[in-house]
Amino acid sequence: MKKILLVLSLLIPVGAQAQKVDSLRMDSIIHNLPDVIVKGERPIAKVNGSAITYDLPRLIQKKAVDNMYDAIKEIPGVIVQDKKLSLGGMPTTVVLDGKVTNMTVDEVTSLLKSMPANRIAKVDVMYNAPAKMQVRGALINIRLKHSHIDGISPLQGEINLSWKQQHDAEFGERTSLLYNKGKFSLDLMYQHSHGDDYTITDERSHHRLDDGTIHDINSHEVERGNGYGHIYRLGMDYNFAENHQLSLVYNGEYHKSNIIEDISGNVLGTTDLNSHPWLHDLRLDYSTPFGFKVGAEMTYYHRPEVQHLASTLPTGTLKYIVDNDQQVNRWKYFLSQEHTLKDNWGINYGAIYSTSINHTNQQYVEVKTTTGDHPSSEYTRLKEDDINVYFGLSKNFSSKLMMDVSVAAEYYHTPIWHQWNCYPTFNLTYIPVPGQMLQLGLSSNREYPDYWEMTNFTSYSNGGYNEITGNPDLKPTSDYQLTLVYLLKDKYQFTAWFDHDEDYFVQTPYQCHDRLAVSYKNLNFNFQQQAGIQAALPFKCGNWLDTRLMLMGAWQREKADRFYDIPFDRNVLFGVIKLNNTITLSAKPDITLSADGYIRSKEIQATYDLPASGDMDLSARWQFLKKHAILKVYCNDLFETSGINPHIDFKGQNLKMSFSCYRTFGVSFTYKFGGYKEKSHEAVDKSRFKQ
Repeated sequence: MKKILLVLSLLIPVGAQAQKVDSLRMDSIIHNLPDVIVKGERPIAKVNGSAITYDLPRLIQKKAVDNMYDAIKEIPGVIVQDKKLSLGGMPTTVVLDGKVTNMTVDEVTSLLKSMPANRIAKVDVMYNAPAKMQVRGALINIRLKHSHIDGISPLQGEINLSWKQQHDAEFGERTSLLYNKGKFSLDLMYQHSHGDDYTITDERSHHRLDDGTIHDINSHEVERGNGYGHIYRLGMDYNFAENHQLSLVYNGEYHKSNIIEDISGNVLGTTDLNSHPWLHDLRLDYSTPFGFKVGAEMTYYHRPEVQHLASTLPTGTLKYIVDNDQQVNRWKYFLSQEHTLKDNWGINYGAIYSTSINHTNQQYVEVKTTTGDHPSSEYTRLKEDDINVYFGLSKNFSSKLMMDVSVAAEYYHTPIWHQWNCYPTFNLTYIPVPGQMLQLGLSSNREYPDYWEMTNFTSYSNGGYNEITGNPDLKPTSDYQLTLVYLLKDKYQFTAWFDHDEDYFVQTPYQCHDRLAVSYKNLNFNFQQQAGIQAALPFKCGNWLDTRLMLMGAWQREKADRFYDIPFDRNVLFGVIKLNNTITLSAKPDITLSADGYIRSKEIQATYDLPASGDMDLSARWQFLKKHAILKVYCNDLFETSGINPHIDFKGQNLKMSFSCYRTFGVSFTYKFGGYKEKSHEAVDKSRFKQ
């Protein structure tokens, strides 16, 4: 039979996809015609209104990826900067099935790493999320698989075992179970992690005082840690009918860690830190077929911590025992409504009320010091109330032009701040021809400090030479972002953006002039600005090589007129190159190899200079036992170049830091049973707890 290969790039008009969320392009279309075989490749992305929907399972099907965090990093335009996921160079919020919670970077990472990647159905990317998503700014919405297939056991599950070796070893065990029968479903997830950690930090401080003396403070800190953690979840859903669901979810966590630090050099001492935080979170959601949703969430977080420090500094000796404790009670209530009107108009509106009480205590049990600084005990009780009301409009003018616009009004109340804020969002999407998309978006947001950062507490590190101080007067940051996205052939993506952060804050060190101490404190700057462009370019070579290239260039400016006695106005141009390669070594057996790397040029953060860095990761994946089992072997940071060693040489401030960086080896084994189908796990809101 004669075979003619035809690439069908215009199988389905993109405008039709924008009107029907679940429109699909077939991964391969094969028509049995006389002497002809026709094949078409589904694009990796399609447009759904203001969202770009990615077929992430297909992007990672040959990658050695076994958790959601690693899977998200495969989305075009997503990179990790300073251990934070960013989209188009901007920080982004990750939600599951549209259920929004605010999480710290550590908690997002922990949650996504605890969830298997094969739970993902699709991923919606929004550079400017509309108000109905109850998120402002960039958004990644992970849509997970839910449906149960007839003929498959109602009880399904997955087991995962992992080992990671850096300087020391860490281990993890995870199990996920799902029971789905008729209108009722129940899911259970449990993860146990345990192991040791080892890091080294070198700090060199050239410290000038007002009396004219100069002191060189060099310290070498070795940190050894060990601990374990439990993450568990129980969820129950009852589906009265299609799009009519009652959901109850409990999430819990418990961790325990012990860290011992030995310090040598100009500072001599030891620090012993013990902590065991835990969390209880209960959430109830109810959704109806006519677009009405209502829910409530209760969160209790408690983090007790005990620190013993004994050190000798050039200024004297310091010895203390301190009990730190944070307790947060938070309640959240929300409701929303959507209507589909005539002539492709839609409206949505809703309200969110959240309130929290933060009890924070720092009790110095014992203090002996000859340094002249005597730490004192403090207690803070902070109550916050937040009321958010939003309204949005959407309109499909044609299959080529779509718009959504929304505005949210928010009242934020604390004993310090009482203010109303308005957050407009605008998206205009134009599809000139099938396969192309141009989207212009505008969004605004506010970022609030962590609870611990808003206290007047002082903690010590590096033997007491470094002072970490809270700031009760810290203002929230107001963020405004303008983006332009161009999608070509439903797979090549180009992005340009401009971002302005008013009252931007970040913790920055300052060498005190009146004493030998380095103060670490969050202060509000005038602003931070960033403008950039980014291109995500996928390529294929036959059936054996899949390559994705990401190029990014950006300009960043930070200005602070009131930063101690050294105001600054700094800017920098920086770039990132990221290359992901997947090589199919064998189809039978199913073995693939991945080689991923990136290079980042130097950047700035306040008075910090951040030198260039890079990374190279290698991994291999073997899928066997009729695709029920997956074995992954990997080596991350092959050349030990991913670490960033910041330094400051600015207006008399002279400080250098060096952090240990280790090559990481690991093995992961996953086994699925019972025709495992995935269930969504919504994240828990711990955005502002002490970490």
